[in-house]
Amino acid sequence: MAGAVSLAAVLAAASGCGEPAPTGSPAGSPTGSPGAASTSPPAAPETAAVTDVTVTVVNGKPRTGPGRVKVRRGATVRITVTSDTADEFHLHGYDRTLPLAPGRPATLRLVAATPGVFEAELHHSGARLFELQVG
Repeated sequence: MAGAVSLAAVLAAASGCGEPAPTGSPAGSPTGSPGAASTSPPAAPETAAVTDVTVTVVNGKPRTGPGRVKVRRGATVRITVTSDTADEFHLHGYDRTLPLAPGRPATLRLVAATPGVFEAELHHSGARLFELQVG
């Protein structure tokens, strides 16, 4: 399931950080971290399909972006967020963050190794950007 995912609807801002990762599921640590054991599969080769998720944020609220992105377990996901204000992107369950500078696209690439539904949000504004569903 590769390709750019985009939705021109404004999503409602969520307060708080959403639901935690499912109990008993590893949150997934970045591969290659010294001393960190990982149950994640190895990173997908560069020639493998990548699911691109692109979100644009204006005044702390998403202006473009998907509602829910569905990927298979083990898929590579590339998330690009562009915001007009400084903020921090956070993908729950994977506990991955991405600093956002005004007007500069920031990209997070990961292997979707943990099954479940995970909220992606902005920490400062609290806006929900999308959900990542890994199955």
